[in-house]
Amino acid sequence: MKERIVLSLATLDDVEFIVDKKTCTSLWSFEDFISSDKEAVRTNVIEKINSDWYKQYIIKLDDPERTAIGELHIHWYVKERESWELGYCIFPEYRGQGFSVEAAKIALKYAFEDWNAHKVVAMCNEFNTASYKVLERLGMVREGIFREELHWQGKWVNQFFYCILDSDYRK
Repeated sequence: MKERIVLSLATLDDVEFIVDKKTCTSLWSFEDFISSDKEAVRTNVIEKINSDWYKQYIIKLDDPERTAIGELHIHWYVKERESWELGYCIFPEYRGQGFSVEAAKIALKYAFEDWNAHKVVAMCNEFNTASYKVLERLGMVREGIFREELHWQGKWVNQFFYCILDSDYRK
């Protein structure tokens, strides 16, 4: 079956696109803090693109235009333990079509098959039902709840912690 998407590793040519998306509060409605300081975000994005510990991808449709539909990042969580952390965002007009699962499956393949990860983790706001359903569809297990971890919409809310081990991935 032909893939519907591709993950395009971000380059310095993508910085402004990424900065615009990372500072767009409507894209990150379940996050507790989104910086509006574009210069600080730009500096951070450039640092990450130039690093060996952070992989920033633009999720694109596998069409002639390579239409950008979201972003995905995966970075070392605890390097010494060979664990990585996964995060993603699909633009609103493309949500609910399975693109998050497809993109995350590609990232898990990279992590376990190319980078020899032992574990990949992900976290999400307890009210972000769509996100934790994606994680569960990937075979990730909810291993914990960080109680009142996020200050979101004027109240303290829990954050779910998910994990998949290399042995789970290879089953």
